[in-house]
Amino acid sequence: MAFSSNLNTLDRSIRGVIGICVTAFALFNGDMIGDVFIEVLLGIFGILNLISLFSGWCPVYHLAGIDTRKH
Repeated sequence: MAFSSNLNTLDRSIRGVIGICVTAFALFNGDMIGDVFIEVLLGIFGILNLISLFSGWCPVYHLAGIDTRKH
């Protein structure tokens, strides 16, 4: 099963910034969060955004039928 890119450059850039910030916050400021479960969820959210940045494909957009690339 091949996945085609469904994110444009701006969308990927925003996901990259969000992914870096959220992942860094979850890793380095866990004592501020106070709950390990929330910290893990934030880390997973940040990592998924970084995966979308590098792959150019978003599974949520795929399920919703959204494509932000210009054709």
